[in-house]
Amino acid sequence: MFMLHGRLAAKPGKREELLAILAEGEHREPMPGCRLYLVAVDETDADGVWITELWESEDAHTASLQLDRVKEQITRAMPILDTEGFKRQQLEARAGIPD
Repeated sequence: MFMLHGRLAAKPGKREELLAILAEGEHREPMPGCRLYLVAVDETDADGVWITELWESEDAHTASLQLDRVKEQITRAMPILDTEGFKRQQLEARAGIPD
């Protein structure tokens, strides 16, 4: 398993726009190899968006970044992101992994 957890930072006042872009894939076909993709907010952090991802492998995650729909979402999100506010952790899942 390959797990990522991190904070994306929207430019001030752009968090809802970023959340809308991230939520677009919610009703589409699941990403190949993705076991969990969770988008959350901390109401005390006006610009932050927290994402937790669980993939079957690091290769599956890397392959997802090559999909046209993902590339298009990244392209639209980049202008509203504050890359200085990013935090990323690569974690090793030990329990509670969804089937």
